[in-house]
Amino acid sequence: MTQLSAGVSFGPIAKDELAAVAELEVTAFPPPVYPVFFFRQAFDLWPDLFWVARQDGQILAYLVCGPEFIASSRLSLMSFAVAPQAQGQGLGKGLLHAFLHRLPIIAPQVRQIWLTADPDNLPALRLYQQHGFVISGEESDYYGAGYRRLVLTAEIAAKNC
Repeated sequence: MTQLSAGVSFGPIAKDELAAVAELEVTAFPPPVYPVFFFRQAFDLWPDLFWVARQDGQILAYLVCGPEFIASSRLSLMSFAVAPQAQGQGLGKGLLHAFLHRLPIIAPQVRQIWLTADPDNLPALRLYQQHGFVISGEESDYYGAGYRRLVLTAEIAAKNC
C-alpha cells in the first residue's frame, strides 16, 4: 500500500469497501454505470487489479482493471473514478501513478494497458496522457448510438527486480 500526505493511502480494495465503490460509481458517472454485482465479481476475479484511494476510512477514488482473455499481456482499465468532492486534489493522479508503478510486480506479464474515455472529459484525458497513454482509436457508438469514446493505450515496461 502506498501512503500520500494527509492520511491518503492507495492499495488493493478490501471486501467491505465494495458498496462504497458502487456508490462512488453512481455519483461520478452518468448512466450507464457498473452495478455493485460487477464490483463484487471484479474483487473475486482480479483483487490485485482493483485499487482504491482511502482517507480516514472513506473511499475517495478507485480503479479496476481486468486482463484480456485472448491476450494476457493486455489489461483493460475498466473503470476509474474520483469522488466529486475530492476532485482536483491530485487523488486520481496519485492512485493511477501508484497502481502503474506496482503493475509490473502485480502482473509481470502485462505489457500494455488500455481504456476508453469521453472525448469531452479534458481533465481525464490530460491525466491519462501525463501517465503515458496515447489516443490509439475512436469508437462513435461504444455504449450505443452516439456514445463516442476515445481508446487510449500505454505501454508497460518490465520491472527489473
